[in-house]
Amino acid sequence: MLDALDYELIRLLTENGRMPTGELAKKLNITAPTVRYRIKDLEDNGIFKVSGLLNPSKHREMITALVAMSVQSAGKLDQILEKISNLPNVVWAGVVTGRYDIMAQVVCVRGKDELYKFTTETILSIGNVVRSETFLMMKSRHNWLCLPEGVEEI
Repeated sequence: MLDALDYELIRLLTENGRMPTGELAKKLNITAPTVRYRIKDLEDNGIFKVSGLLNPSKHREMITALVAMSVQSAGKLDQILEKISNLPNVVWAGVVTGRYDIMAQVVCVRGKDELYKFTTETILSIGNVVRSETFLMMKSRHNWLCLPEGVEEI
């Protein structure tokens, strides 16, 4: 369970993930060892992760899209979600409500050809996707994202 100190620590690191431990300690009015312990505990429990983020609007060829998928799950939606989340170019994937079963954010650094391959070959290779619809991000704000696995060059 997160307490007020955890939330404040996460907020400060969200603003600046490179903020020195000493500065964090001073802002939170706690000791540096306490800061290190709290960060390690949050990371060890899978609650928090510090990582580098990319601004896709600063890369000319990069395409960000949401791909909505209808799947035949036969009671195995969690396993299908896991497969989709591990596909190349997928930033995140989740089970959603509405007419689709799974939605994934996809990043393609080599443009529309890479996105075409992803939607016509890659997602179909898992065998459970029966229909998909792709929503291309034309413009966004505050869209910093992790570079997903499978992206080899920018």
